[in-house]
Amino acid sequence: MTRVPDDTTRPVRRAILASTLGVVAGESLTPRERAVLAAIERRLSNPEIAAELFISVRTVESHIASLRRKLGAESRVALVAAAGERHEASVRLPRDAFVGRVADLDAVAALVDESGWATIAGPGGVGKTRLALEFASRRHGERAPVVVELEHAESDDVVARIARAFDLESSQGTDITAALAVALGARPYLLVLDNVDRVGPTVGEVVGRLLTSAPGLAVLTTSRTPIGDGGERVHSLAPLDASGTDAAATEMLLERLGARGLVTTPAERDLAGEIAARLDGLPLAIELAAACARHLSLAELASRLERDFATLDRAVPAGRHRTLDTAFDWTWDLLTDDEQQVLCRLGALPRTFDVDLAAVVTHPGAEGVVLRLLDHSMLVPAGGHPRRFRLLAVMREYVLARSDPADVRDVLERHAEYYAGLASRFVVHARTDDSHEAMSLSTHMCPEVNAALRWALAAGHPCALPLAADLAIGIEQYGSDVDSVRTLAMAARDDRLLSSASADDLLAIGNALSYFDVQLVDELAIRALAIADDERSQLAAHHLAGLAAAYRRRTEDAVGHLAIAERLALALHDDWELAAVHQMRGIAVRGPELADAAAAIAEFDAAMRGYDRAGDATHVSNARYMMALTAAESGLEPDQAVAWAAECADYARATHNEHELAHAELVQQMLEVPDVSTGVDELVDVFRRLGDVRCTTRSLILQADRAEPGRRAILLERALGFADSAGDRANQAAIRERLGVAAR
Repeated sequence: MTRVPDDTTRPVRRAILASTLGVVAGESLTPRERAVLAAIERRLSNPEIAAELFISVRTVESHIASLRRKLGAESRVALVAAAGERHEASVRLPRDAFVGRVADLDAVAALVDESGWATIAGPGGVGKTRLALEFASRRHGERAPVVVELEHAESDDVVARIARAFDLESSQGTDITAALAVALGARPYLLVLDNVDRVGPTVGEVVGRLLTSAPGLAVLTTSRTPIGDGGERVHSLAPLDASGTDAAATEMLLERLGARGLVTTPAERDLAGEIAARLDGLPLAIELAAACARHLSLAELASRLERDFATLDRAVPAGRHRTLDTAFDWTWDLLTDDEQQVLCRLGALPRTFDVDLAAVVTHPGAEGVVLRLLDHSMLVPAGGHPRRFRLLAVMREYVLARSDPADVRDVLERHAEYYAGLASRFVVHARTDDSHEAMSLSTHMCPEVNAALRWALAAGHPCALPLAADLAIGIEQYGSDVDSVRTLAMAARDDRLLSSASADDLLAIGNALSYFDVQLVDELAIRALAIADDERSQLAAHHLAGLAAAYRRRTEDAVGHLAIAERLALALHDDWELAAVHQMRGIAVRGPELADAAAAIAEFDAAMRGYDRAGDATHVSNARYMMALTAAESGLEPDQAVAWAAECADYARATHNEHELAHAELVQQMLEVPDVSTGVDELVDVFRRLGDVRCTTRSLILQADRAEPGRRAILLERALGFADSAGDRANQAAIRERLGVAAR
């Protein structure tokens, strides 16, 4: 990141609005002149102005003459126009670019047009004031905008502050609210009341009266908490989208860096995207990050933000927007003790939560508190059904700094036990439930169970083992993410967990890790064989040992273990295990050289029919994928391979199973089926994200086969790195063979 010379910095985006009639240089209006001008705007006659301001008509005439000279107005009509232009000029916009809020402007306009009163609500630092000012500047229509700041107002001076914005003078015996209503009725106005958090009820009463008395009036308020009046319409302002380098949050950060004379490289733009995402797209946090970038490189800033947000500070401006803490203090101080305590406990949760989980980790009856915290913009929606919520990352750190460590541990324990119960109930039907609802629930639960398992492993909690076993079944059945697979690998190396694991537990964990770390699966198999002491546990142990041996290219060992597992599965009448044994035997006999592809396909076919008897449609599709893959790699039955891959793709799309769809599209790419929706480069990224190291390797090999000669060796070396990390001997041999050819 480099700094450009001062003479090449960006020009100001637009100038602040100014009156075309203007004010004579060096001259400004006195308070009494402003009051007279406000009265003229309300179409009062000179005697009416004199009576209202307790001055003589001659004095009024003197002030009008001065106003005409200062404002360059030749008539009373021109003075009315000048008054309107002064309102326009009162909308003071920041000089930096306004990014990513076009849809919000439209939404606010629709609410104002619908009811005449809208509130922009959202967390501190989300940009409520900026949106309101931009709306006043460009979307007010025929209404003259008037902005009134109420951040430091008290309930008894709200009306007086609004009146001062209209240059209305209050005197003894005067109903200032009535006078204000008359002033607002003189012409259409857009009244912007900014930061009404601390005076919300009073603002609600005043706005209600003014809207009744001034039909042409529209009101826009900003607050962290909606006022709650029946006539109010609320626009909940979310942080900027931060989902990638082209997202609005990244665009804003890059613009702020550019405005400071900092030029970013393409690599730094990627870092900017990571920083914007880490900051949850919160505009104030992005402004602070841009200020810090004057002193730190983006790489340094990104590294520090991964740890905490203490770096986000600046000397100016003073006040509640100097740091995130000062911004959040503003709302924290308005919360009750119960709201603060509930928020602290919710902040201890590792991820999102619904109302049920919130009640579990707080106290009975906390549901209402959660809804109030949403109203206070301390929580934000996270989608899902039932509705889920979360704290912004920056808000979470703020809250955790105010939390008792004992409470944090208690929350994490309750979270782990809660998801251990949910997961155990879910996996009972996982093998036979491929519904969209089950897939959605798995997608939600997988990262939550992952987080719970990480905590349980670190804390030595007994729920670690059931969490690991259930996470493994969910990963194998519905797909996963690489972070969850890594956590499962941590569990597979945890001595405390392994000491209480059964052979069935080890089989479940090993199955899920078979495409991530075969060496680790081999170690689990050795342990399972050592502890198996009945038919059921021996079935699990020999199944796992056969699986590990098949992937480690120990074909004879694999066939031997799987023969024992087959006998036990038949004796126990376990259709699913019998099908799984056939599938593993197919992997063993196909071998890296595909010497007996026909026998492998026959085993996969037997597995497919066995899974069908067991009611497991997902594994039916996975066995069919293995048939298609074997046929594609061996050149055996290419037309049938295309048909099998198409069936797999159709099933995966119907059930929203991303992992199985990636499998099918990998085979289609191998077969050069036209119009495959996912390219080979994209498949590499998909499999990496899913934690499927074996298929990441296969995709890289395919990518290398199609690459230019100069790039082929680089891709093959990358593929070899993945194969080595997974202990994938079959692909290691294939890659080394290709590397030898490339070197000649």
